[in-house]
Amino acid sequence: MSVASSSNLETSTRDLLLAWERAQEKWRDAKSQQFGQTFIQPVPDLVVQARDAMAQLESLLRKIKHDCE
Repeated sequence: MSVASSSNLETSTRDLLLAWERAQEKWRDAKSQQFGQTFIQPVPDLVVQARDAMAQLESLLRKIKHDCE
């Protein structure tokens, strides 16, 4: 995966988690906890999986391009 794509993904994830922290300062009920557990907590692991998948795709595309030349 390109460095720019990886950096952009990591920056966006960090921004999301910081925004969530700010939101939690004012939203502290059961629905907030449920939302955090359902949608926010899985994000870092999903980002790792996405980054790995993108790297595999990039490798495969390089191989395909090389094989077609």
